[in-house]
Amino acid sequence: MKKLTVLSLVLLAFLYSGNMFSQPAVGDKAPTLTGLKMLNNELPDLKNKFVFLDFWATYSTPEVRSLDHLNKLAERFKDKIVFLAVSEENEEHVRSIIQEKQWTNIFFGLDNNQVFHKNFVIKDIPVYYLISPDNIILSTGVSTEMEDFKLNAFVDKNDSIKNKLN
Repeated sequence: MKKLTVLSLVLLAFLYSGNMFSQPAVGDKAPTLTGLKMLNNELPDLKNKFVFLDFWATYSTPEVRSLDHLNKLAERFKDKIVFLAVSEENEEHVRSIIQEKQWTNIFFGLDNNQVFHKNFVIKDIPVYYLISPDNIILSTGVSTEMEDFKLNAFVDKNDSIKNKLN
């Protein structure tokens, strides 16, 4: 009986520490992007678009400031990339921050049921995922570290692959 108990505990430890509960990684297929309550605009058609999915919170000043950076990126790449900022906080509070800052190039969604947070296994924020038009995760990290030239490289690489296929 002792051996069975020890074996069961080892199996449970393996399951909980393994990839079963890890965040999606670069090269993985991205979880489905549905179920958000959109706050400022309806999410546009994502066909043939990259998605820059940023998980953030209003209680962190650096995260709120990072949205200024995202808004500038979104202005530059608006034809190719949809920038989506996701929070799981109180709607009124999130709306007040959005209205105060006037980030016009970012789409904001609330994940009240934590579907996105669970599907992407969000443990710490801020974190972003850059998702290709083919729904593959291309990059992940902290949004303030993303720069124009990096995004441009992802877009150019995707465009050149498409051109070769056509």
